[in-house]
Amino acid sequence: MNSRERIAYLRGLLDFMPKEEKETKVYSAIVDALAALAAELGEHAKLLELQREDYNSLADEVDDLHGTLYQLEESLGIEEEEDDESGVYEEEEDEELQEMAESYVSMTCPACAYSFYYKYEEGKEDGKLICPSCGEEFSRGGTP
Repeated sequence: MNSRERIAYLRGLLDFMPKEEKETKVYSAIVDALAALAAELGEHAKLLELQREDYNSLADEVDDLHGTLYQLEESLGIEEEEDDESGVYEEEEDEELQEMAESYVSMTCPACAYSFYYKYEEGKEDGKLICPSCGEEFSRGGTP
């Protein structure tokens, strides 16, 4: 019996047993219920300790993985280039992003009025484009 069942049994003894027979059985039932309760608390303490050990082990593994990742990034030459105070990228990356953005041109399909971007390449000013929405082919004409 678990502690809950033992306590319910004890309650039954107290409520329904004649006074003459109560004393011995009640004390015995109290001791049994307390023993069961102590055993269950011991089991819970063991489970908590196991969970704590599992947590610590997992935390150690995560720390190891973090260190390994850091070493891998260093060996590949990957560095975090974000400014800690402002959260903006270094000026060099901003210029690269700007150059990439300038190489794309906005175009609107004359057939369906769908707006999209295409990569502009010098020397190919009079090429044909195909609308990604309706599939209509049209001339992009001229420079951006």
